[in-house]
Amino acid sequence: MSTQFRYYYCVSLLAVFALAPIAQAQQRITFEEAVQIALDQNPQLRQRANQVRLSEIDVRSARAAFLPNINVSTGTGTNFGLSFDTNVGELRTTANTRFNINAFTSVNLFDGFQSQANLRQSRLNVSAGDFDLERQRQLVVFQVANQFLSYIQAAEQITVQQENLNAARQLLSQIEEFVRVGTRPVSDLYQQQAAVEGAELAILQTERLVQIAEAGLLQILRLDPLGSYEFVIPDLTDADFIPEQFELSDLFMRAQQRGDLRSQEIAVQAAAQSIRVAKGSMLPQLGFSAGAGTSFNSGIESLNFGDQLDRNRSQSISFSVNMPIFNRLRTRTQIQRAQVSYENAKINVEATQQQIGVEIRQAYLDYLTAEKQLEVTQRQLEYQGQALEAARERYNVGAATLVELTQAQSDYVQASQDAVTARYTIFVRKRLIRYYTGELDPALPLFE
Repeated sequence: MSTQFRYYYCVSLLAVFALAPIAQAQQRITFEEAVQIALDQNPQLRQRANQVRLSEIDVRSARAAFLPNINVSTGTGTNFGLSFDTNVGELRTTANTRFNINAFTSVNLFDGFQSQANLRQSRLNVSAGDFDLERQRQLVVFQVANQFLSYIQAAEQITVQQENLNAARQLLSQIEEFVRVGTRPVSDLYQQQAAVEGAELAILQTERLVQIAEAGLLQILRLDPLGSYEFVIPDLTDADFIPEQFELSDLFMRAQQRGDLRSQEIAVQAAAQSIRVAKGSMLPQLGFSAGAGTSFNSGIESLNFGDQLDRNRSQSISFSVNMPIFNRLRTRTQIQRAQVSYENAKINVEATQQQIGVEIRQAYLDYLTAEKQLEVTQRQLEYQGQALEAARERYNVGAATLVELTQAQSDYVQASQDAVTARYTIFVRKRLIRYYTGELDPALPLFE
């Protein structure tokens, strides 16, 4: 083995080992995996989940309001000072130690039904939060699907542009031969060379679009920008494009169960409980309390610690009634605020219903448009392919100019791009109808 051969052999091995970790680090991500990553890492979704947890904590707090308060207190202290000792008939400095222990309990027997209303309101807030969380999960799937669609369309366009470049190179070779034998002017050669360079530039521009779409996916999925990823494009068959009939009125009725609308409707019920809480302040408050305690004083030398605790025991029991008369209009202000919040909650329901109607209508019309676009682009691609083939034959026999052939090739490429866009657009729009109706299940695959 020569020295030069050993040198290149070592360099090759080092290159392989250096690039191996990069290749191994590339992560393949399907659409379903992308959805799961987004559901796990989406910050808005995590915040909504935390909000539901806070509402559940509020329920436990409201339920605990029915339980009694129990308090135990104890204390000890020592007093220093002069006192007259009658046994010896003189003043002495003494230290008097005191100790006490007390237990106290209280329970709210009646608070104008405020505790009951608070508990109902807290439970309603949990239900509203659950619906809101589910709608946020659907929104995450919707966002990932749209961004994934942008990536797929851009990636598929690279294939179209690559085919265009191959065709341009083949035509260039053919024109070179024509120019060599003198059947075509050299200007055709120059034009086709420019066309090849233009096709290569189109690939670079399309690759840039892929990079932009990939950056959007990285942002939605909150992936490491320094990582290496391969997003897997799903395979589609003709069965995926079977038209589905939708009725606008039926879609609107199905959308009445959407999570955001249900959440707003429950928010109205929760706001009604706020009014009950505020009005409860106008009713009497009934309470019960009981206590027990004992104490020890070292100054009483005739009784030891245990005897004093036994003799100094005390118990108490009491009922209290609090009748609100005037609190500087605070209760009335609270009631008015609660009523305004209740009216706002109803307005939110109306606004959400209007928004849902508009979204359903637009999604329905977009689907119909995408369905027609698929039909039109398929026919257009077929006709442009025939036109391109005819232009090639006419150019080969000298009946057409290179400009005509180039235009036919450009039209065919545009038709191919339109067809790719239409195929994936109709596929995704048909499935995302379920998002607008609120029936999209994040646990089910979108690309089946």
